[in-house]
Amino acid sequence: MDYLLSLINEQLQNQTYSIYVVYLIAAGAGITLAIGIGLLFSGLYSPTRQRLAHLKATEGNSPQLQDDFDDSLEHGLNHKKHQKLIGRFAFGNEDTRKRLIHSGFHSNNALAVYNGCRILVFAAAIAGCMFMLRAFPNASGTVLFYGIAVMLGLAFVLPSFVLDTLADKRMRKMKVGFPDALDLLVVCCEAGLGLLAALNRVAQEIRLSHFELAEELQLVCQKNRAGLPMNVALQEFADRTGLEDIRGLNGSITQSMRLGTGIAETLRVYSEEYREKRIQAAEEMAGKLGVKMMFPMIFCIWPSFFIVAIGPAMLKLAEVWDVAF
Repeated sequence: MDYLLSLINEQLQNQTYSIYVVYLIAAGAGITLAIGIGLLFSGLYSPTRQRLAHLKATEGNSPQLQDDFDDSLEHGLNHKKHQKLIGRFAFGNEDTRKRLIHSGFHSNNALAVYNGCRILVFAAAIAGCMFMLRAFPNASGTVLFYGIAVMLGLAFVLPSFVLDTLADKRMRKMKVGFPDALDLLVVCCEAGLGLLAALNRVAQEIRLSHFELAEELQLVCQKNRAGLPMNVALQEFADRTGLEDIRGLNGSITQSMRLGTGIAETLRVYSEEYREKRIQAAEEMAGKLGVKMMFPMIFCIWPSFFIVAIGPAMLKLAEVWDVAF
């Protein structure tokens, strides 16, 4: 603390102002830490998460189903007036909310927890900067400046990077499981099941192999039982996953329901088109393989080949050249 005070005093050239600045930094760090801890624990132990967990466990019609769905992050985008005090701190733009939903965090307090984690990480970075100033008092000002800048920059970028990583990982898992779910959905509909019953059966069948996609399908069924129209539930399903393939499936089912055509026939046609699309994507990747293999061959394989093939001849030629001249 004395070193920090002396460092600030060198810049301000005033002992009283330096003490005030140190007190202000300490107060700001304490308030930031308290707000971050409050946001984190209020989101982790919120009644919203408990009600959503109870909803998934019971799975049935209930008078509180609509209220539970309104408390989710997805439906709470335009219901800020119903949020409690802690919901006022759920600041963030639409992109952050979408990334949280794509990562699987559907609670209305997920944004508050995320902001709390960001504040805690930034507070930890400030503490690390103070420790660095304390541990290396003889370091140059340039080194300290770049060290503090790197730590604060990492604290600012790290939460967003982790959230993007979680969202991409979950979206890849759902994309891998979507072809299996689509084929099962076609089989169930052709067997005579309705769309809601088919979605529920598919969610049960793929729960062990593709848990994330099964949870999303189960949520579609629960929303439809709660009174939400099927086309709206499917649209929200596509928005939650963020996959273009599911958006295409939603468009096909919605158009079939609007025109009155058979769901089974629509799903079968879409399944065939999607299978052709996957085959074309695989052929495209195979076509790019030759170009991608060119650089490792040029820089890794061919130099070794030329050394083995031409090296002995070059050595022999060098010996003959030395003898001749």
